[in-house]
Amino acid sequence: MSAILSAQDLNDFIGPGLACINPVVVNRSDTNGPTEIQIDASGNPVEVSIDDGSSNATSKVATQLTPAQINLSDCLACSGCITSAESVLVSLQSHTELLSVLRQSRGQHVPKDINDMEIMKPKRVFVASISHQSRASLAAAFNISVDAVDAKLVTLFRDVLGFQYLVGTGVGRQVSLAYSAQEVLLKAGKLADINSLSVEHKRPVLASICPGWICYVEKTHPHVLPYLSAIKSPQQITGSLLKRLISEEADVSADDIYHVSVMPCFDKKLEASRPDFATGEGVRDVDCVITTKEVVQLLLDEHIDFMSISEAQDARMGSFQAMAPKLWPVEKSWESSEGSSSGGYLWHVLAALGDEIAKVECKTTNLKIIPGKNSDMVEYHLVTVDGNKEEVVAKAAQVYGFRNIQNLVRKLKTGSKTGARSVVTARAKKSAGAAIATLSPSEYDYVEVMACPGGCINGGGQIGAPTSDGDAVGLKEWRDMVENKYKSMRSSVVERRAVQEWAATIWGPDIDSLVTTSYRAVEGFDAKDAVPAVLVGDKW
Repeated sequence: MSAILSAQDLNDFIGPGLACINPVVVNRSDTNGPTEIQIDASGNPVEVSIDDGSSNATSKVATQLTPAQINLSDCLACSGCITSAESVLVSLQSHTELLSVLRQSRGQHVPKDINDMEIMKPKRVFVASISHQSRASLAAAFNISVDAVDAKLVTLFRDVLGFQYLVGTGVGRQVSLAYSAQEVLLKAGKLADINSLSVEHKRPVLASICPGWICYVEKTHPHVLPYLSAIKSPQQITGSLLKRLISEEADVSADDIYHVSVMPCFDKKLEASRPDFATGEGVRDVDCVITTKEVVQLLLDEHIDFMSISEAQDARMGSFQAMAPKLWPVEKSWESSEGSSSGGYLWHVLAALGDEIAKVECKTTNLKIIPGKNSDMVEYHLVTVDGNKEEVVAKAAQVYGFRNIQNLVRKLKTGSKTGARSVVTARAKKSAGAAIATLSPSEYDYVEVMACPGGCINGGGQIGAPTSDGDAVGLKEWRDMVENKYKSMRSSVVERRAVQEWAATIWGPDIDSLVTTSYRAVEGFDAKDAVPAVLVGDKW
């Protein structure tokens, strides 16, 4: 796709290319001579030998053909597609696969009726983690509070589906935020009194929690790789911690723990399938990712009315505590954090920089927000004030959507600069209200990058706006409604040192293996020598 892509073709959601160039593996049969493809009486495709020259079809040798499949490993290894995986058929990351695993584990069906609660003890331990964005999307879709959604989710996963553990992703997010801030502080030379992470990269640090953005960089812009943050996403950190704690608590092997992650984005399926996020024995941090949309589809397929699900009366404390590992900080698990609905990474990084400047230099910092040409490009300046002068001590930017991402990667490649840090006079400050942010990555300490316009709250796996007569809602209005549900969640301040101490206590001295990863360029091959596996239009 990259060979035919031009700037004019871009919109904020890049669709699949016209051909998947992942080469087809052709299994040659031992039969010589001509063959033809036919459909047998059962409707299955078969390859039929016509060597004997007989006109009698029953005398011909027929070989049943195996359907072609594209799995997540193919997507990760293929360099021909630069888009997200939202239109790709995936066989092992879906709500139907989850239901299949549940049935196999219990030896019986998932209850078809909400009152049918008799469930055999499963052979595996099932644990689910729910993202904050998915909770907000469900709350908006069903027009109820996030607390009500949480209480219903407890009943759904515990009593209907038979899960033993259910947590929010807040703990994994806090660990990710804490180490992301430390990473930037170390790079900016603001920390020298604690053990550093084993990471090296260029400035600016680019957020790496969006797998769509990561796949795009790995496949098409390897020059961006040195800038990527080495810190794992909340999904993966949550998975690692859950499997470690539950394995020890329940005295089961990690391979017997089936972790399901509910996410706002289809690309999270690709992230969970990365070989880096599995042990040498093949045990993955996350076994299955389902999107918010797929939760709704699961309910429809199993004839479960979400609004009829009873709310766990003690969900805020008792049920949440009972369904979490014993050493899990339950309240933090369901609490949100300050900043954007994509996780608040930029906000937390700048807050940490401001705290360190206040502590070391005894200076007060203010945050200036400079909007860009569109709502998905915003620049943030951390400034110290001395009389009538402001000194910019740190810069960061929010870059969402592929239109803005294209500008970012182009400027990183050319190393363009639009200006240097400076002391802004009172006169300049007076006219700053009319300023429009220009994307200047060489000046930034951190960039919060998300592939989706609007960020994670508007992920492709979120529930869409109502379209039926009388209930129809505009896209922007719907996004605002979901955003408001997200902002209604209780939030807490990330106490960086306390979070790091807790993580080290749980994980041990090798904290790098919990919180850091690496990325690499995906080597391409000559597409003209490959046989296209699938020809596609707008959707696969």
